[in-house]
Amino acid sequence: MYSVVVIDDNKIAVTAIVKATNWESFHCQVTGVAYDGIAGLELIHKKNPDIVIIDIQMPGFNGLDIIEKIKQQRQDMQFIIISGYNQFEYAQRAIRYGASDFLLKPVMTEEMEQALEKAVGALMKKERFSAEKTPDTLEERIRFIRQKSKEYSTAVSEALDYVDKHINHNISLGNICRELLISTSYFSKCFKKETGVGFVNYVTMVKMENARILLKNPQNRVNEVAHMLGYRDYSYFFQVFKKQFGYAPSDIKLYSK
Repeated sequence: MYSVVVIDDNKIAVTAIVKATNWESFHCQVTGVAYDGIAGLELIHKKNPDIVIIDIQMPGFNGLDIIEKIKQQRQDMQFIIISGYNQFEYAQRAIRYGASDFLLKPVMTEEMEQALEKAVGALMKKERFSAEKTPDTLEERIRFIRQKSKEYSTAVSEALDYVDKHINHNISLGNICRELLISTSYFSKCFKKETGVGFVNYVTMVKMENARILLKNPQNRVNEVAHMLGYRDYSYFFQVFKKQFGYAPSDIKLYSK
């Protein structure tokens, strides 16, 4: 199910949209509503929805400003704009920020459902593309994630860079969130949605790929490689490596090409 939030300072309009739209037929569910820009931005950060239906003119934050802020973090999030103002500049900004639709009030149910169908279609297309292109080997999976860094939000891109630069340290979710000044729950959802893997899993993937490369050098002993990559517990490193590749670190020569 795709999650949806509705943000509009007109409570009657919000209620009408929530009650009149056949969400289930589009595999959607409303997970929250807000009635001003400030509460709306907080709601998006808290719920991290797939689709946001948002008004432009609201107290607190302008709807377009919210879209601009969020798109820097979640480029795949779909926005359906509703407005009582038929102004070209609004529509122009909405298109520039990547909004999937711009609807004028009063919004008819048919119009909303058409916009919803379009937004869901965009989400499904992205999911299919990711599934078709996901490589098999660990090296290819990491390369694939890194190659798409320009499509990710600023936080996720910076996290990928942080992992590469601190691969010899113990990298935790708390570490990266303190570095980026972002909440752990919001970051975790963003990272998983954009890359297809959890942050902790990604760190392990990169460490194990580095371990595989380092162990190909006969001068590097297994316990030394473990320490190089921030593992202080050799037995844990052994278990993670074997789980990842299916063989022990000491057997690298038998399996490396």
